Amino acid sequence: MIQGKRGLVAILCATLLAGLCGCGKQDAGMDDMVEPVKGRYVESQEALPQELQDWTIKQVFTVNDELHLLAAKQQEEKTILREWAKQESGFMDVTQDWLASLELNCEDWVEVKFLQGESGVQYLFARYVTEGNYTGHLWRGEGAAAEEITPEKWTVPDEQWGSYEYILGVEALNNGTLVTYSYQSMDILQGEDGSLLGSEPLTTHYGENLIGDGESVYLCLMDESGGLSVAGIEKRKDGKEDNAEIISVPKSSESTFLTALKGGILIVAGGEGIYRYQPELADWEKLLDGMETDFSLTGCWCVGMTALTDGTIYALFQESGGGVKLNKYEFDPEAVIEVKETLKLYTVHDSYLLNQAAAMYHRIHPEVLISIEYTYPRYYYDEADYNAVYQELNTKLMGDEAPDILVMDHLNMDSYAGKGLLVDINDVVEPLEQSGALLSNITGSYVKEDGSRYIVPLQFGFYIVAGRDISVENMESLESMADFLSKQDYSYLGDQTVSELVDKFYPHFCNDIVQNKQLNQEVLGQTLEYLKAIADNSGMVSTRGKEERCFNMWDLPDQGKLAFEEADGFKGCLFPIAIVDYIKGDFTAFENSFIPSVQVGICAKSEYIETAKDFLRFALSEEIQDTDYYSGFAVNLASLEKQSTQDRSEAEAETAIVVDGAYEVFQIKNYSQETAEKLLALCKSLQQPVKEDSKIREVLIEALEGYLNGSRSKEETLQQIEGGLKMYLAE
Repeated sequence: MIQGKRGLVAILCATLLAGLCGCGKQDAGMDDMVEPVKGRYVESQEALPQELQDWTIKQVFTVNDELHLLAAKQQEEKTILREWAKQESGFMDVTQDWLASLELNCEDWVEVKFLQGESGVQYLFARYVTEGNYTGHLWRGEGAAAEEITPEKWTVPDEQWGSYEYILGVEALNNGTLVTYSYQSMDILQGEDGSLLGSEPLTTHYGENLIGDGESVYLCLMDESGGLSVAGIEKRKDGKEDNAEIISVPKSSESTFLTALKGGILIVAGGEGIYRYQPELADWEKLLDGMETDFSLTGCWCVGMTALTDGTIYALFQESGGGVKLNKYEFDPEAVIEVKETLKLYTVHDSYLLNQAAAMYHRIHPEVLISIEYTYPRYYYDEADYNAVYQELNTKLMGDEAPDILVMDHLNMDSYAGKGLLVDINDVVEPLEQSGALLSNITGSYVKEDGSRYIVPLQFGFYIVAGRDISVENMESLESMADFLSKQDYSYLGDQTVSELVDKFYPHFCNDIVQNKQLNQEVLGQTLEYLKAIADNSGMVSTRGKEERCFNMWDLPDQGKLAFEEADGFKGCLFPIAIVDYIKGDFTAFENSFIPSVQVGICAKSEYIETAKDFLRFALSEEIQDTDYYSGFAVNLASLEKQSTQDRSEAEAETAIVVDGAYEVFQIKNYSQETAEKLLALCKSLQQPVKEDSKIREVLIEALEGYLNGSRSKEETLQQIEGGLKMYLAE
C-alpha cells in the first residue's frame, strides 16, 4: 500500500517497469510511445570531513533530525571519541566537554554507541576487553566530566562460565529510562544512575541489534530453521514484553539493517532492497531495489544506518581493504527508471558472487536488471528438499515464468541439457580458455564429445585432506590411504558409520564405477577393498547419538590424526591450515579432484540469450572474480593468482579447541606466502570434478554395512549393488 504523491509516482514507475520487463521482448517502438516516468530513490555518496581521515567512524545516528557521526581514535593506548554533526556549512565537531574528556582503557577492539534522550541528556555505551573478558560500560554526560553509571550486574561474572553479561545494545527512551539487551535478558535502567528498574529473561532468538524511536524499542526476530534471515520485528512499547507486538517484514537477505523514526516508522535495508514501514498503513513500501545499492555488493558491508523525517536515509559502509564511505538515499523527482530488460536468475542457494555480479552488471548496463530468485539463503544448515526444488523449477520451465539463467548446483544438469532446455555456451567459454583467462583444468570438464558445453562453474573448491604422522603420499588418494591405514594400529579417522564413510569417499569414485550407464565391476571391486581397509582401521559404529559426530578437522589437535575439510578459497583455508600448522602436519588435495560451484547455464526459452551470455562473460571476468567470497576459488586465472598474494589478515580469528580433553585458545592467523603458492599449485593441478548421485549413494549405504562388518563377501556385495542400480542405470 502506497500513499501520497510519491506513492503515485512509485505506482506509475512500477507499471512502466512491468511493461518494459515482461518475459517476452518489448514491443517495437515502445520507447517512442511512452515517456519515461520521473521520480525515484537514488543512491549517492556523502563526502566525509577530511579531519576524520585518521579516525574510525563507529556510528551514524540522528539528533533532533540532524545527521551525526561518532568517531574513535587510538591515542597513547587509550581510545578517544568525538561527535560530528552535518550542518548547512558541512560537518562540524560538536563534541561536548564530558565526551572529550573521556578516555577508554582499550587500544585494539571497542564497540561504542552514543545516545541522546529527548531531554538532551547524553549517554555512551562501550564494550571492550577488560582482564581477558568482554565487559560493558555506561556513562552519562554531566557537565565537563563523564559520570560512569555502569549497572552493577554488568560487573559481576557469571558463576558457571566466569564471563560477564555480554551487552548487545542500549537505547534511550523519552521517559528517561534506558533499555539494554543481552543474550540473557532485556533490562530497563534508570537514566539518572543506571540502577536496574526491571529485567525480563529472553528465550526467543533475536538478532544482534536493538534500535528505538524514543517510545519503543525494536528487535529482529531471527529465522531458527537454519538461516540467518529476519523472520519479523518485535516492537516493545517502553521496552516491556507485555507491550510487545510483532511486525511482519518484507523479503530480505540475511544481512538486514534496521532503523526507526518517531511515530514507529521503520526502515529496513539489505541485499533485496530498501523498504519503509508506516504503522498507519501496516504495510511496507519498497523504496529502492537492492541491485541499485551498495547493500548488494560483497566488497563492502553496512555497519550502520539512520534516517531523517524528510525520507532521506544514510548508511555507513566499511570497504574491503579498510576504507569507509557514507551513502545517502533520497527521492530524486527527476530520476527515471531505465530498465528495459529484466533477466531472471534462479539458484537453489543465494550467492555472494551472483549478487555482486548482478549488481555490478546493472551499474554498467542500467537498462538491464538481473533479478535473482533463490529457494534457500546462503547459510541454511538443514538439508535442502531437492524434490521440492525440482518440482518448483520444472513448473517454472514448463510455464511462462522460466528463468533466463540457471545455477545447476546439486541438480541433474545432463538431464536438463539432454532435453534441450539449456543453450550451448561454448562460444562464451572456449575463447576465454584459449586466451588463458580461465583455468581450463576446471572449466574444460564440461565439454561434451560433440564440442558443445551447457554449463560452466564460476567457482570451485577441493577437499583438503590433512593429517599428522602420515605423509602426503599416504593420504592423497583412496588407494594410498587404504594401504597406509591397513598397517596402522591407531584409528586415524576415528570410528565411522557406513553413511559417514560413503559420504566421505563416494564423490571421488562415483565417476569411475559407473561409465556410460554401466557398472564397472572391476573398478568397484577394487574400490570396495580400499573402503574395507579404511573401515577396519577406523572401526565401524551402527548409529550415533544426537550430539555425536565423527572426527573432523577440529579433532586433529586432540584425538584425530586424519581429517577432511572443504577448501573454499584462500581466506576460507585459514582455519584448516592453522590446524595443520598447530599439529605440525601436512595437507594436500584428495584424489586431485575439485568441487564445482555456481554452475551456470542459460535457459533455451529465454528471450534474452545474448544478454545472458554477456552477463556470463562478465561473471567470469576479473572484475567479479577478483573478490574472495569465502565460498570458492576463482576460475579466472588472473584473479586466482591475485588472491593468492592478497592480504588475508581481515579473515584472522580466535576460537577454542580441545587439547588433551581441555579447551585451549586457538589463533587462526594468516599463513605464509609459501603455503599460498602451494594452494595455488594444487588449484592448477586438479583434474576431475567430484560427482553427486543420490541413488548411487543410497545403494552403497544399503549394501556396504554387511561387507564392512565382515558378514557379507565382496562378491555378494557387488551383486547387491548391481541389483540395486540395474533399473536406475537402464533409465
